[in-house]
Amino acid sequence: MSSSKKIQNIQGLRGIAVLLVVLAHMLPTEQKYAQFDYILPNWLEIGGSGVDLFFLISGFVMVAVTQQAFQSKLEIQRFLYHRFTRIYPLYWFYTTAVLVVWLLFPHLINNSQDNQVNILESFLLIPQNIYPLLMVAWTLIYEIYFYLIFAILLFFPKENLLLGLAVWTVTLIGGYYFLPVDNAFVSIYFGPLVIEFIAGCLVAKFYFSQEIRGNATIIALVALIFWAGGYALLQPEGRGWTRVLVFGVPSVLALYAALLYEKKHAVTMPKWLCQIGDASYSIYLSHILVLGVLGKVWQLSPLEGYADNIAALCFMFVSTLIIGRLSFSLIENFIQSKVRMAEQRLLFNCKV
Repeated sequence: MSSSKKIQNIQGLRGIAVLLVVLAHMLPTEQKYAQFDYILPNWLEIGGSGVDLFFLISGFVMVAVTQQAFQSKLEIQRFLYHRFTRIYPLYWFYTTAVLVVWLLFPHLINNSQDNQVNILESFLLIPQNIYPLLMVAWTLIYEIYFYLIFAILLFFPKENLLLGLAVWTVTLIGGYYFLPVDNAFVSIYFGPLVIEFIAGCLVAKFYFSQEIRGNATIIALVALIFWAGGYALLQPEGRGWTRVLVFGVPSVLALYAALLYEKKHAVTMPKWLCQIGDASYSIYLSHILVLGVLGKVWQLSPLEGYADNIAALCFMFVSTLIIGRLSFSLIENFIQSKVRMAEQRLLFNCKV
């Protein structure tokens, strides 16, 4: 079992992150499909910070699962195999579903960009100047990039990880300021959000090499105040440095506080939240489709008054979690079982 799987609060944080993202996407869903009054406040856009928290967690997990992988060609292969098979198969399942809809009803997909899609780039998660077929997959393009760069760092001694992360940081900052930002590859590979992944790696490096300390409650409160106050003052848009400041910094503090709670005080997040975290990838990929379908149904029979909105939005929210959990149990777990079986027949037949 990997180190990350032993830390229950990591799964709880994943649960919080995906709930934030779902709430953020419910705001435009109501604005698009409600016929009369709106009840969701605009500040729910703050839920986009769930993506930043996901990036921090990804960086942490990369270090956690590769403690014994440095300078081992076989372990590096295993790392890439596990990461790519974790991302692509389930993503292809949902992207194929969206592709079918686009082929039959192109006006329903990517309305915000005139229904344009890049099919090959979408399936391969290659940087592009428009959203992928499955719009939330823009974050997965970052993830694939993270995995590839981190795999390169694994070829060097473990003691050089901090140096490698420092070189990566300097390179991306330099690229951000001196390369053409309108290029799709530059905007992602040298984008500010990459810093959040590196920060997650640094938290893990500190966690596994030193005795973490501090008052978890105070750190968590500072994270919460910084997160809410920063958004209220700056309201970051896009993927720039302001977002890293407003959402990335409190995400670092929240991650550290969660680790400290569990390691020092044996305080873990509720089981139900960790179960949502277990299914977070399925929920993340499916929720936008669930909201779209249920929004279309809602649009067919609108009623005046707030009660209609409350009932519809509550039903949508619960449905995203139920369908996401079913996707996790029936589709994601099935895929991963096949992936593990295939691993044994390939080059990675060694004990974990």
